[in-house]
Amino acid sequence: MEGCLQKETIIAAFEREQMNVEITENKTGNIVVSHMCELYKHQVFTQDIPWDDNVEKAIKDKVSLQVKPDLRKMIVQEQQHGKPIKPILTLAGPLPKRNSFTFDLVFMFRLEQSDNQVLEDTIQLIYKIDDYLSAIQPA
Repeated sequence: MEGCLQKETIIAAFEREQMNVEITENKTGNIVVSHMCELYKHQVFTQDIPWDDNVEKAIKDKVSLQVKPDLRKMIVQEQQHGKPIKPILTLAGPLPKRNSFTFDLVFMFRLEQSDNQVLEDTIQLIYKIDDYLSAIQPA
């Protein structure tokens, strides 16, 4: 089938963009691109309070209750054309030394079903997700 992506093409595109992603191949030959995201303590709390279980829970709750639904909505709205991109969002955990909570967005490329447009759309989507995350402020 013409237009199918090659693993090398996907890797080269993300390297060209200098994106913070990890690229692996799963057992079925699909290319898995993981993008680590962070929500920082200063994005949830107006004052600088010491890191503890309550801080950790508040940041995790903000990711689960606000960020995840907002990202889902944004991802759907951004995809009015082309093949839908459905990243899997997984909570990773706290990084107290960085005052943040991390989560991964995982994008799966089935080589026989992916083309350059899907790749470009995915890269643009990651930029929009990063813009959204960097704009989060305490409520």
